Amino acid sequence: MGHMWRTWIQSAAIGWSLAGALTAFSLTAQSDLHLPLVVIILGPPGSGKTTQATALSKKYRIPTISISGLLKKQLGKQERPSDFIKMSAASGDVLEDGAANQLMEARLLQGDLSHGFILDGYPVTVAQAKFLDGFLKDKGMPQPAVVMLDAPDEVVRRRMLARHRVDDTVKIVDRRLSDYQAERQLLIDWYTPENLLRVDATQAIPQVFRQIDHLITENVINKPRPLRSGDVDTTSAK
Repeated sequence: MGHMWRTWIQSAAIGWSLAGALTAFSLTAQSDLHLPLVVIILGPPGSGKTTQATALSKKYRIPTISISGLLKKQLGKQERPSDFIKMSAASGDVLEDGAANQLMEARLLQGDLSHGFILDGYPVTVAQAKFLDGFLKDKGMPQPAVVMLDAPDEVVRRRMLARHRVDDTVKIVDRRLSDYQAERQLLIDWYTPENLLRVDATQAIPQVFRQIDHLITENVINKPRPLRSGDVDTTSAK
């Protein structure tokens, strides 16, 4: 599949467990982030990326951006979307890196992300990761905290088939998992161990959230981040 991935227009089903879990384990919302917080949620389909991104968005009061949501919004506009995007939405076919980057760039240029954002379903290829890194650097945004949700194929396969979605047939599920595994190690190699936060996604939803929140707090929020070129170090000012 090379540096390509399948984008699916239907968002991951959250279900009753998310509704209850968000009430049960969402911590007090973060009222102030001293620096912008950028979080990427990576993991196989069915690992709970959307569930955890939603909970983190509520905790830190920053938007979640999903590539499937951007695609649905693009298709809902009056202007005619590209044939490739329409084909991708209709068939679950590959959304080319350039199209995915274009959708993401347009969203990131909107003016509501000064405190940061959470990415769900992007980047899924090294080409997309390179584009995102360049964009963040150009805009003076911090390097992202990359959360990797780890779960065996048999676990996520069982979860996906249990959702009873029309696009969750055995054939399609196996194809999506195969495509993910083809890109997974490349993405792991791209991001440095310092920024890659590994989480066991086979745990209960609240446990996964607490572990992600702890890792972000300890490794990002409470840890001094290197200044980018042109930044002013105010911590040493008298």
